[in-house]
Amino acid sequence: MRLAGMETSPHIKLVSLALLLASFPFPRAMAAPPPSLLEEEAGALLAWKATIQNPPARLQSWGNTTTRPCGWYGIRCGEHQASITEISLRGLWLRARLDALNFTALHTLTSIRLPYNQSMESLTSIDVSYNELEGPVSNSKLFQRAPNQRFMHNKKLCGVVNGLPPCNSVTQSRDKWKGYKILVLAPVLALICLILIVMILMFWHERKKIKETNNDKVTQEKVFSIWSFDGANVFKQIVEATNHFSEMHCIGTGGYGSVYKAILATGEIFAVKKIHMIEDECCVNEQLFNREVEALVQIRHRNIVQLLGYCSSSQGRFLIYEYMERGDLAKMLKDNETAIELDWRRRICIVLDVVHALAYMHHDCSSTIVHRDITSNNILLDQEFRACISDFGTAKILNIYGQNLTRLAGTKGYLAPELAYTENVTEKCDVYSFGVLVLELFMGSHPGDLLSSLSLATKNNFVCMQDLLDSRLALPDAESAIEIYCMLSVAVRCLEPLPPRRPTARRASDELSTIKASEDHVDYLHAGITFPVM
Repeated sequence: MRLAGMETSPHIKLVSLALLLASFPFPRAMAAPPPSLLEEEAGALLAWKATIQNPPARLQSWGNTTTRPCGWYGIRCGEHQASITEISLRGLWLRARLDALNFTALHTLTSIRLPYNQSMESLTSIDVSYNELEGPVSNSKLFQRAPNQRFMHNKKLCGVVNGLPPCNSVTQSRDKWKGYKILVLAPVLALICLILIVMILMFWHERKKIKETNNDKVTQEKVFSIWSFDGANVFKQIVEATNHFSEMHCIGTGGYGSVYKAILATGEIFAVKKIHMIEDECCVNEQLFNREVEALVQIRHRNIVQLLGYCSSSQGRFLIYEYMERGDLAKMLKDNETAIELDWRRRICIVLDVVHALAYMHHDCSSTIVHRDITSNNILLDQEFRACISDFGTAKILNIYGQNLTRLAGTKGYLAPELAYTENVTEKCDVYSFGVLVLELFMGSHPGDLLSSLSLATKNNFVCMQDLLDSRLALPDAESAIEIYCMLSVAVRCLEPLPPRRPTARRASDELSTIKASEDHVDYLHAGITFPVM
C-alpha cells in the first residue's frame, strides 16, 4: 500500500513483508528437549555398555545415532521423550559393573530393573537416597554395610539394612489386616448360614404341615378323584359302615392289605382295601398302593375290577372297589358246594373273561401293564359269575424302550420259570400264570403235583383230558368238551419254558374266542393233551 504523494523505500517494503508474514497463524512445532540432556544420558549409557562383558545382541540398538536413546532396548522416557526415566534389562544375564554407570547423568531416572543377571560382586558403593524407590533391597553384604543415610527419603524401602523396616513387618501388617477381616467376616458368614438353615427348616416344616393338612382333608378332588360322588361324605359313610374297619367286616386279607365290606346307608356296597402300614414294611406297602392306583386309574374293562376311589391320608391308605359278591375263585374251588355251582359252562366263561382282560392290559392300554400275580386268589366273581382280575399291587407298567428289571413278585406255583434266573419282566410272565390258572380251573385244584411230575420227563407227555377234569362235576357234553379241550391245549402252550414259544395274550384270546363245534365226531374226553418238556 502506498500513500499519495509519498514514495516507498526498499527497506520499508521488507519490513512490511515481514510484518505481514508474521500475522499468518502458521502452526508452531513443539519445542524439542534440550539435546544436551539426552546426549548426556545417552553418553552415560554407552559408557556403561562398554564395561559389559560380551554385551547381548539386544543391546545392539544402544549406540544407534539415528535414534534417540528413548528408542533403545530396555529404555523408557518420560513425557515428551524429554529424559530417561527407566532402565529395564530383565533376564539378559549381564556381567557388568553397576558402579560404572554414571547415575548423576541420569537426572530423572526412577527405576532400574536388573533381575536374573550375573551377580555384580565388584560393586563396592551404593547411594539411592532422595528417590521414590520402594520394595525390598538386596541382602548382599554391600547393602548391609551401607550407611542408612544412603537409603533415606524413599517411599517404602525395606530389608535387612540399618534404618529400614524389615519386609516381614509389611507382610505382618497385611496379615494383621487379613486377620481383622477374618474376625469380622467369620461371625457374619456364620450368622448368614444360621439364618439360611432356620429358613430352610421353617420352609420344610411348613411344607410338611401343609402336606399333612392336605392328607387329613378328605376331598373328592384329591382322595376320590375318579369317583362321581361326594368323596368326603362317602368316605365318612365307609368308616361308619365298617365300624372303623373292625374285624367283623373284614372279608379277606392279602399280603399287604385287608379287604372290608362296606354297606352304606343308601344300600350301596363297596369293597374297601385298607393297606397295612406296618412300620418295617411301610415304604414297600406305600409303593404297592401307588402302583395299584397308577395301574387301575388308566384301566376300564368289564373283566378288571373297577377302582371307584382311593384315599391317602394320615389315617391310612384305602382303595375303594366295586363289590364282587361271590368273592375270589380260589375259595369257590376249594368249597365243594360252590365248586359245583361252577359248572363247565361257567368255567369256560371265566377263562374267556380272564384272557380278554389280559389281552386288553398287554395290547390295548397306552402302556403295557403286567399284572405279575395272576392266580385264583386274584380272580373275583360277581353275582352272575363274571370274572374280574383284581389286586394290582405288584403290577408293573412296562417301559417299551428298555429292560424292565424288578424284584421277584408273585405267588409260588404261578411264577414263570425264567424269573428264577432273570429280573426282566415281560407280558409272557402273565401268560405262563394264565396257563396254570386254566389248568387249575378245569382240574378243580392247583396243578402243582402234575407239573412237578411232568418236569421229570425227558419228552413230551400225553395226558388224557378226562383224567384232568374236576371229578366233582359230571363229564361235560360234547360241545363243552371241544371248548375245554381247545382251552387246555392253549393252556399247555402257555406253559412253554421258553417265553418266545408261548402265545401272546392277544393270540390266545383270538383262538379261544373262535372255537367252533367239530363235525368229525372226535371223542375229545379221551383225547390226549400234549404237555411240553418242562
